[in-house]
Amino acid sequence: MLTGRLLILSKKEAECKEMTAYFEDSGYNVIWCTEYDEAGEILSRGKNKPDLLIFDVDIPKRREYETVEKIRMYSDMAILMLSQDDKLDSQLYAYSKKIDDYMVKPAPLPLIEAHVEAIIRRTVEKRNAVEAVGALSIDYEGRKIYLADRPLKVTAKEFDLLEYFIKHKGMILSRDKILDSVWGFDYIGGYRSVDTLVKKLRAKLTKEYPYIKTVYGVGYCFDI
Repeated sequence: MLTGRLLILSKKEAECKEMTAYFEDSGYNVIWCTEYDEAGEILSRGKNKPDLLIFDVDIPKRREYETVEKIRMYSDMAILMLSQDDKLDSQLYAYSKKIDDYMVKPAPLPLIEAHVEAIIRRTVEKRNAVEAVGALSIDYEGRKIYLADRPLKVTAKEFDLLEYFIKHKGMILSRDKILDSVWGFDYIGGYRSVDTLVKKLRAKLTKEYPYIKTVYGVGYCFDI
């Protein structure tokens, strides 16, 4: 059985305590809080950071998504959102904010635990993975990229884009698809954002490694 460190964030203290008791009985190390700012303080600590955040909300609104965005600014920790909102559009929007899983409440605790275990398992596998593609090596946990065994300096967004290309190697990707997946479907910018970032990545890869191909009238394809 997988275990790990969990942070439970809910405005309802009773639900925090109920989930904490359940997961501690299952062997997890659990911290809980009812204030969003307190959660930010916990996550900003240098040691013993949680492996996963269980974000329990009734109906996620602007404040909740702002909290997710702030977390994503300094952490790639897995996020499981529990919500009473079962609308498809709401769930898709939550995923666009880079949560890892979404469950509709009420959900039995054993099922929530099964989702937690699955997320942590994927996270552990990802942390242990350094993928090699051509002359590139990508360290997902360290968010580092190497080209011909030398560190390649990239921005956070350049890393996200190159990671997306590598995970979809050989596929023709439209600019719309890239925008939705890397920037989020609520991003108000246009195709220029994609083209500009691709241009910067190509310059860093140099002409010796022309992995990012233009598919005219459509978008791009990453191929070796």
